[in-house]
Amino acid sequence: MKIAPLPQNEQERLAELRKYNILDTEPEAVFESMVQLASYICKTPIAAISLVDENRQWFKAIVGIDAKETPRDVAFCAHAILQDEPMVVPNALLDERFHDNPLVTDGPGIRFYAGVPLVTPSGLHLGTLCVIDTEAREIAQEQLAAVKTLADGVMAHLDLRLSHKEIRKYVNELQLSATIFETASENIVLTDHNNCFITVNPAFTATTGYSLEEIKGMTPKVLSSGMQNQEFYAKMWDDLNTIGRWDGELWNKRKNGELYAEWLSIKVIYNQDGSVRMYLAIFSDITEKKEADELIWKQANYDLLTNLPNRRLFSDRLEHEIKIAHRTNRSLALLFIDLDHFKQVNDTLGHEMGDMLLINVSERINESVRESDTVARMGGDEFTAILPQIDSLEDAERVVKIIIEKLAQPFDLNGTAITVSASVGVAIYPKDALNSKALLQNADKAMYDAKRQGRSRFFSFQQTSPQSL
Repeated sequence: MKIAPLPQNEQERLAELRKYNILDTEPEAVFESMVQLASYICKTPIAAISLVDENRQWFKAIVGIDAKETPRDVAFCAHAILQDEPMVVPNALLDERFHDNPLVTDGPGIRFYAGVPLVTPSGLHLGTLCVIDTEAREIAQEQLAAVKTLADGVMAHLDLRLSHKEIRKYVNELQLSATIFETASENIVLTDHNNCFITVNPAFTATTGYSLEEIKGMTPKVLSSGMQNQEFYAKMWDDLNTIGRWDGELWNKRKNGELYAEWLSIKVIYNQDGSVRMYLAIFSDITEKKEADELIWKQANYDLLTNLPNRRLFSDRLEHEIKIAHRTNRSLALLFIDLDHFKQVNDTLGHEMGDMLLINVSERINESVRESDTVARMGGDEFTAILPQIDSLEDAERVVKIIIEKLAQPFDLNGTAITVSASVGVAIYPKDALNSKALLQNADKAMYDAKRQGRSRFFSFQQTSPQSL
């Protein structure tokens, strides 16, 4: 086993790590969600945000294994922070650095590792965002690119938190130094005891479009987007009145009407007698980060071709609807829909026409169900539909008949008429199954029974013969 040498800038790196004040702190939801997303995108059982301390590898967030830290001399991440590019180990048994590492030979039995360095703006490596598997494997470039994006998100969140902390420290110590106020990249606002604007810095004007002259004497309601309800603001003011500060995320509106997301910190400044003197607010525009997070989430939960929920989101929604059905003592139907002879379309007309057909099919299925129903693409030419709050099998069968009739109508794909049919399986909760896995298996089985009986028909799990139109 080769132990990773210390970086040449080790002392500087450790000082930077301590400055972020993230070791041995409480778990944070944003980091937990990032490692869960990395694990899902890369299809690995383990993912972690690892910070390399003086003599250990400490996990800020980890999924797939119960661990808080490991010794630095066995840590894969101690090697990863030595290089500027991601470190990928397809098979640790074949890598002389790790083949006799106890994390490989014992314990979790690591075989595959891919780690992206967490790099500060000054170029120092604090640790990695890594994905790990107990089986040897490769990683696709698209997956590695997604992990890089998430690693950038980790550092963006750390830098944002550090920026807020440092600016608040300067404000408290230097009584809002004019230099900091004018040059800070953060948006800084001072309001009086009635919460009316006293002054704003240039960053505020650049973000919102409002100059001080336009809003002086007004309240921050001028920025309100209407996206937060009264309960949100009541909680904010309760915190300000009781503990003297508030931190959180909200949406506001620029002068031109454009909405933007911000992370806002408000501190109450008191007079010597304890009365409120003014309010100091510092916020960052996090719209781009929110949009990037939303894009990553959508790519993980929606089918890229049809824009329908994918298998992962379908599973979440089915679990959710089953819980509601159990609580309300109602039934739900699960439809498993498979196109008949779809392979012939791909083979004769090409995959591009096949993709166009799948898009049109998804639209027709969506048109056949209620807004409260969920249509998902499971992959290939397989679709599902969740029909919550139904009273009988007959209710589900009425919807199935509409779907089959709509799909039987010819499709016009760039002037080419294509006719297909569909076989549908139906399973009812709780009559046919009490959990999502069994319900899906039974709907799938019913669909195959329909295909075996001649296709272009439907079959419910408890039926003895398929129903055709």
